[in-house]
Amino acid sequence: MIDNHSNNKRIAKNTVFLYFRMFLVLIVSLFTTRVVLNALGVVDYGINNVVAGFVSMFAFLNTSMSNGVQRFYNFTLGKKDGNIANVYNTAWQIQFLLALILLLLLETLGVWYMYNKMIIPSERFTAAMWVFQLSVASMLLIVMQIPYNAAIMAFERMDFYAYISIFDVIAKLGIAYLLFVYNGDKLILYGALLFVVTIVGFFLNYGYCKKNFKELNFKMQYNRELFRPMLSFSGWNVFGSFAYMLKGQGLNMLLNAFFGPVVNAARGISGMIMSAIQGFQGNIVIAFRPQIVQSYSYGDYARVRGLFYSLSKVSFVMLAMMSIPIILELDYILHLWLGDIVPDYTKSFTILVLVNMVVSSLNTPVSQVVHATGKMKNYQIATSFIVCLILPISWVFLKIGYNPNSVYIVSLAMTILNQIVCNIFLKKVFPYSFTEYISSVIIPCVIFTVIVPIIPIVLQSVIEQSFIRLIIVGMVSVVISLIVAYLAMLNKHEKIYVKNIINKKIKW
Repeated sequence: MIDNHSNNKRIAKNTVFLYFRMFLVLIVSLFTTRVVLNALGVVDYGINNVVAGFVSMFAFLNTSMSNGVQRFYNFTLGKKDGNIANVYNTAWQIQFLLALILLLLLETLGVWYMYNKMIIPSERFTAAMWVFQLSVASMLLIVMQIPYNAAIMAFERMDFYAYISIFDVIAKLGIAYLLFVYNGDKLILYGALLFVVTIVGFFLNYGYCKKNFKELNFKMQYNRELFRPMLSFSGWNVFGSFAYMLKGQGLNMLLNAFFGPVVNAARGISGMIMSAIQGFQGNIVIAFRPQIVQSYSYGDYARVRGLFYSLSKVSFVMLAMMSIPIILELDYILHLWLGDIVPDYTKSFTILVLVNMVVSSLNTPVSQVVHATGKMKNYQIATSFIVCLILPISWVFLKIGYNPNSVYIVSLAMTILNQIVCNIFLKKVFPYSFTEYISSVIIPCVIFTVIVPIIPIVLQSVIEQSFIRLIIVGMVSVVISLIVAYLAMLNKHEKIYVKNIINKKIKW
């Protein structure tokens, strides 16, 4: 019998670890970016970004494969007779094949692109090639690290995951300062030291797994019954991730073609704001995912539905709670952050991106349940088709003369359509009620969206724009969000769970 109370406590504990990690990583990363920019200079910093960014474009493969491996770990852990060593061996074999394919692609097409298409000052090309090769080596290590990362996530060792992330950003901060005292080629040194950090991270993950998960012993044996479904699952996962990558890069190219680089700058700024906020949902999903898969594997569909509804509401509240004050105070935030140089359309892009992000937060829990079932094919084909439709529809709107905002409005409309389609396909592979979902998730989210902004909007209208108003609007939005979320969004069992946590903290 699964101990749901203990599992719920583990989700809460893991979420705390992950949020601590995110806050620290975000703060140190922002500071490190500034230090590295000053140390390398604008030209070398740009070269590093474009070269390393080209290699990291393949990173969507890593995320997709990691989620796939973790799913099979968790599914096996939910079975009484599951053999997790088989999953580890099969995952290692798949990742090795993927690493060979990536190496072949990068050392042929990648090198050709470097020599023929990438615009790099001739005197810095040798340094750029060093960065390229070091980035390729780092990418291969990261690919081979996935069976260990996925095991850490599957066994819910989020504390170690947080510590590794903190080590990574602190090491990169140390590298940034080393650049100031080095008199040689700083770009090559930067690439080499980042590769060293990757090596250390690989062996830390490897060592932790070998020490704590004794069942992870590699054996050179082919398990056809596991290899094919794991490869198929990961393949469809990659297919979906590729669609989102294609949409993102395609919209960049469309906006550049119709309006030039200034609009791309506005898109980049809005994307940075969205990514910073969206990371909070990612931490929640990481904490919930193992329990959803294991509960499904065990056959406890009622718990899967409960986790599905809870994850949907928590994700929505977390993103909406942070987005509302940012949208209301966006003019002041942009001025405070960027000074007087704010690219045109930055404000409207950011508002539309945040609204789209909040709406699409309801899609992630749906995909997590679909992942748990392992029945990915039809779901990924349908959702990927809808996501890719954004590009031709956006092109039509831009071609007939609409402004750049139309691209984001099209994306929002397709996000809503995608949510409906995703729920329909979820119904085909997992037993749940549309009516129950609407009453348990959608209606509470609508109530939250209507009520929470009222008082912050009033405060914004009566207080003059200032840093004080930013703090007041932000704090009031958070307090009201928590109150409304508790009263209007949590069910009876969720309220009891929250009360118990609060009571324990007060007694402590």
